[in-house]
Amino acid sequence: MTRRLFLAAAAIGLALGALQAREEDPPERGAGEGNDPAPAFEERVTVTARPIVEATRVDGYANPVTVVTEEQIRDLNAQDVDNALRRVPGVVISRYNPVGNYGGGDGGGLFLRGMGSGRPGAEISTLVDGIPKFVGVWTHPLLDTLSIDLAREIEVYRSAQPVLFGNMAFGAVNLVPKRHAELGRGGTLSLAGGSFRTTVGTIDYGGREGRLDYHVSASHRRSDGARPGAGGRVAAVFGRIGARIADGWDLSLVFDGSDAWADDPGAEGALPIPIAQRFAIRDELAIAGLAHSRGRWSGSAKVYYDRGDIDWRQWDPDAQEEFSTLTGYDNYGVRLQEKFAVTQNGEIVFGIDRDLYGGSAREETPTATFPEGDYRFANTAPYVAASWTLGSEVQLVPSAGIRYNRSRDFGGDWGGQAGLVARGAWGQAYLRYAHAYNLPGVWAAVFFDAFYGRTGEWKDLRAETLDQLEAGYSRPLRTWGSIEIAIFDNRGRNALRFVPPPPYPPLFANVGEYRTTGAETTLSFRPHRTLDLLVGGTCARSDPEDLPFAPRWTAVSGATWTPAPAWRVSLDAQRLGSRYVWDPRFPEEAARVDGFFLLHGRVARKCGPGEVFLAVENLTDTSYAYRPGYPMPGINAMLGLSLSF
Repeated sequence: MTRRLFLAAAAIGLALGALQAREEDPPERGAGEGNDPAPAFEERVTVTARPIVEATRVDGYANPVTVVTEEQIRDLNAQDVDNALRRVPGVVISRYNPVGNYGGGDGGGLFLRGMGSGRPGAEISTLVDGIPKFVGVWTHPLLDTLSIDLAREIEVYRSAQPVLFGNMAFGAVNLVPKRHAELGRGGTLSLAGGSFRTTVGTIDYGGREGRLDYHVSASHRRSDGARPGAGGRVAAVFGRIGARIADGWDLSLVFDGSDAWADDPGAEGALPIPIAQRFAIRDELAIAGLAHSRGRWSGSAKVYYDRGDIDWRQWDPDAQEEFSTLTGYDNYGVRLQEKFAVTQNGEIVFGIDRDLYGGSAREETPTATFPEGDYRFANTAPYVAASWTLGSEVQLVPSAGIRYNRSRDFGGDWGGQAGLVARGAWGQAYLRYAHAYNLPGVWAAVFFDAFYGRTGEWKDLRAETLDQLEAGYSRPLRTWGSIEIAIFDNRGRNALRFVPPPPYPPLFANVGEYRTTGAETTLSFRPHRTLDLLVGGTCARSDPEDLPFAPRWTAVSGATWTPAPAWRVSLDAQRLGSRYVWDPRFPEEAARVDGFFLLHGRVARKCGPGEVFLAVENLTDTSYAYRPGYPMPGINAMLGLSLSF
């Protein structure tokens, strides 16, 4: 309680100080401006963003990227990344608690078109400013280390990205950090509370003066959860400072830190245990970047360091005692990229990534400590890609790229892609093929050496591979809407899966093969200047049928309505079909979970420089679960206030 009060007092103090500074020292006007800066809320009826997601953009390499903006995150009242993305077509999430994600599995997971269900290890790359962020030992993302507060945009790549992102990129989610683009300074203070003793406090402040820009934020979220033992807490800080050190040269420093824990409430009806099983994580990421752009050349160099500690408290039913799995990891590396414009029609991109990751793990019981090893893996990966634009009224943009990855422990693997984009008055179409790879992680050495007693045999494992074919089409519908359609075929081979005995001991091996084929569509339209609507859906078939976290179909919809200048109403809905779930760390059968329908809403009223809002989740009071025995909350609400300064 003392810490919570201290954080709240500090936030209020910062806000008041910023307000006073604004009164005493008004911000500079931008070049050429003759009027005062625009107020925080314009007094006119306007819809400034589509509900749920922005349009999917297709770049010159036939990569479709779906973007969720900061404004859409606010309209969804999303308190973390998985909630911000749960309405994106093709995305499925899994969780236990209102605040906090328990571990990296079904207690806090993110899955793209069935990808990401084969952990340990990761098939989906999670990044901050293009830098991979994952647990160096267990080689999967932890969503509580991806602070929603730092994101200006969230880019979702539902397609494989073997050239730009390389290893672990059967799909990708990249958080684009906030930066202050306009001259002047300002920020936002938000306080909210709601059901299950949930409290949220955030402060966000940034500015630009001359060649210098900066942005900082801090947040604290806590909840007791809808069930006993479903509590969680997430605290995060973020900072970015940038400087134009010369014409065409920019330097930036980014820091992102998080401190979080979440409890496992256990399956409903199960025998109680004497402890609260808790997953706690601390993580700090620092990125130093240098970017340049002049003439035909542009590029960047980034150096990063990411470290973290995990304390996972569990219960051993056989020994009738608690034990903890303690993990310490650090990831660091360099990422270099250059772009060269070949006249006005072509582009060549080339670069090299050097990534080192790993750490140590151990188990502690009341009577003993069991080391599980200390390992570091290293990858060096050069890549090159090129695209060329042909034609004028009808444009054709062919592209191709390749990456070669040299692992210190697993040898060489390659990834590549080729694409074609066509644009004209009739719309835009694309066709792409990708071959992606996913290397075994440090977890393989831990399991084989420490758990199985088969020292060194993990080096015989091979990379998982994915061959993907995708085609898409989009076009505006006059002035009132747009439509997007995509079809895809994913074929995975050599997937690493848990093989139970016989013979003993159990192990992981390259035995998995799977295929998903499907289609996605999104329709957005504006029947009135005050109303934006969006509907979308994904239909997919999996082989085997019980591929985890890959429902046969999902549907999403959303609406944003501004009935009056001071009011904004947001609704979003999801219909998720039945699906299979499992915990890939153990040799268990996949379990089937029923589908469900969810409806959420948020109403906001502008009040001078601030906003009062009411957000309600599960308006239909649906009974649903992301995994068997773990019911999620019924109807619940949050009331909040945000103040712009």
